[in-house]
Amino acid sequence: MFSMSMYNKVRPWIGRKSVRGALVVAILALVLVGIYVSGRGQAETEIESLPPVVSITTAQQYAGQSIINLIGTVRAFSEAAVTAERAGRVTSVRVGLGDTVTAGQIIATLENASEQAAVLQAEGSYEAALAASAQSSVGTAEANTRIRTAQNSAITNVKTAFTTVEGIVVNNIDQFFSSPDTSVPGLKIDGSGNTAVLNSTRVQFQSLLPEWQSRVNTVSPDSDIDTEIAYALAQVQRTLIFVDTFISTFNNQSRNGRYTETELQSFGTTFNGLRNSLIQTQALLDSTQTELANARDALARAELAASGGTTSAADAQVKQALGSLRAAQATLAKTIIRTPITGTVNILSVRTGDFIGAQSQIAEVANNNALEVVTFVGENDRNLISVGEEVLIENAFKGIITEIAPAVDAATGKTEVRIASESDTLQNGDSVNLVRTVAADSVQSDRVVVPLSAIKFQITDGLLFVIENNVLVTRPVTLGTIRGGSVEITEGLTADEAFVIDARGLVEGTVVEAVTK
Repeated sequence: MFSMSMYNKVRPWIGRKSVRGALVVAILALVLVGIYVSGRGQAETEIESLPPVVSITTAQQYAGQSIINLIGTVRAFSEAAVTAERAGRVTSVRVGLGDTVTAGQIIATLENASEQAAVLQAEGSYEAALAASAQSSVGTAEANTRIRTAQNSAITNVKTAFTTVEGIVVNNIDQFFSSPDTSVPGLKIDGSGNTAVLNSTRVQFQSLLPEWQSRVNTVSPDSDIDTEIAYALAQVQRTLIFVDTFISTFNNQSRNGRYTETELQSFGTTFNGLRNSLIQTQALLDSTQTELANARDALARAELAASGGTTSAADAQVKQALGSLRAAQATLAKTIIRTPITGTVNILSVRTGDFIGAQSQIAEVANNNALEVVTFVGENDRNLISVGEEVLIENAFKGIITEIAPAVDAATGKTEVRIASESDTLQNGDSVNLVRTVAADSVQSDRVVVPLSAIKFQITDGLLFVIENNVLVTRPVTLGTIRGGSVEITEGLTADEAFVIDARGLVEGTVVEAVTK
């Protein structure tokens, strides 16, 4: 630096020759500044010229660091899809989404008026059988009287069924046809796609009603009562379908059509009443059929008793009645949908009033406090895992492999693996990342495996970096199977050759400092 002592030495000379002195001072200052800047720049250049540091390893060293990355889905150990065994309309839903339910608890109920009637009827038959079995014998005359009464009741009910159907067709349905007794009845309302069905059904009733009336007029206790009851049930069912079609047609009528909305609502109400009447008629015929069968059974028991039989015949009848009761109860149970397990309602897909089909899923119940992770692995990864090994879930907590499927899943083409974890942060339905570190002894000794980060991929195969004399040199390699975050090298690298672990951003020919990892 230019000091004060130097200035004092040149000051007399500057005083004598001021201009020339000023120039000399300026030049001297510039020289000193240049020397300072040059030294600083050289230091910075030396810092900037330090080579980059890269990590290297060998395939043998990397074998114990290989990992498998997977995606898994969290689900409950205990989980059940609640489905309906039969089709029907939902009359009630007893639980809400997120509710805790116990095994056997009712989830929902379907329309079951006829099933309840059948159970009631079966209970009556069973109680009657029990009463009969309590008697040591049953008089033949009494049994004959009972069967005659049942036959007369059946005849009356068959006639009542005809009267009901005829009244519905003539008094209610025919008002919607211009010529109900012709080959083309002429539907007077918009059929909404049902016109052809309604016309053809009315044409069928033109011959059906007279034929049925003839049968009703000639039926007697000596007739085949069972056949007459079956025929009556078939015609009642045919009429019920006819009425249902009209109800559907009313619901689909245009509000700008022939009838006002109030009239259409009135028609719908009336026909719903007719429908209930037909259902009651069906139940009455079913009850009659059952009573007739029971009366015949009672007569058989009486005849057995009269010929010296024992109460074993009555006991058999009790069992038969009990079987009928159990069957009716089983049919009713299909309309009451229950959960098979204890847990939480995770899915609830029905509401009151919905119509569901058979085997439709209406709910899902699971024990959300006991969860597992399910994932699928390919053929190559399958050979590197086994039951009891640890898996890292979400890089945060451990899981244990509990089950490995013995076969490949046809839907995924992979093998299912189940992992248990005691973590309380998992939630049913979550997707999670899984990491499995492959043990060194799981990797075949004759295979060269490197991390994917070491490869610069090309159109075919790829390159990796090796270091020669502290300089990066590319090495072409032939790639094999990719497994998780690793890839097999089939040609171009030996197991004991060092390579750069991460090739991203590196350029061939760069001078580097290698660090073994």
